[in-house]
Amino acid sequence: MLEANHSWVVLFGGAQREETVLRMRDCGYEVRVLVPHGGTEKFLASQKRLASKQISCSEVTRETFELEATSRSGFGLLSLGFPWRIPQSLYGNFEVALNVHPTLLPHYRGPTTGAYVLINGEEFSGSTVHQISADFDAGPIIAQSRVPLSPFETVQSLQRKVYASEPDLVMEALMKIQNGEAPTPQNTSEGSEFPKSRNPADSEIDPNKSLIELFNRIRASDELYFPAFFFHHGEKVCVKLWRPDKPGGEDDLL
Repeated sequence: MLEANHSWVVLFGGAQREETVLRMRDCGYEVRVLVPHGGTEKFLASQKRLASKQISCSEVTRETFELEATSRSGFGLLSLGFPWRIPQSLYGNFEVALNVHPTLLPHYRGPTTGAYVLINGEEFSGSTVHQISADFDAGPIIAQSRVPLSPFETVQSLQRKVYASEPDLVMEALMKIQNGEAPTPQNTSEGSEFPKSRNPADSEIDPNKSLIELFNRIRASDELYFPAFFFHHGEKVCVKLWRPDKPGGEDDLL
């Protein structure tokens, strides 16, 4: 049974998700953080924020991360946005091995599924803490958060809402494990999977369709890294949406 103040090896790869690591530390858990080599400016900023709060991050490569993780004493293993698949030879060494997936499993399994949540016009999303298993994002569920989505949600605002729910969610999951609550197997018949990572080419839209038809695809395209676009007279044209009269306090559609 999980006891308070045990140490956790955290495989951290999630830009702007560092609040969960800080919450674990502030609640008395020892956290040992491993991060993948490289990363975006946002991810580096997350590492700097952890460092400013006296949580150091050890950088690993694909060749070294398994050895680094297993060489560190820890009761549990927690994957938080880590970009590399975690083999059984690694997670099998830990009494508890968890992943935090930013959708409501079994729906939207896969590495970059937030965009598809928007493309499909979902009214709710959330995050799931589940046991790591051999099948990707398919392990038994320990706890889930649930957040409402507006019809103007973007990839960025969706992430902010879901990530903000994760510190409480992870602590709820740890308490359930500590109390001996059994996880819930996923209903595979209800599952959906998007195994391919999105790339800039996925943001191409059909200019022969109406804007209303294209609205969800446009808002699901990250305007910084892969904005929605089409070709006109052989030239690439990008599309950006915003609400000039957006109500105060809302952070979707800029």
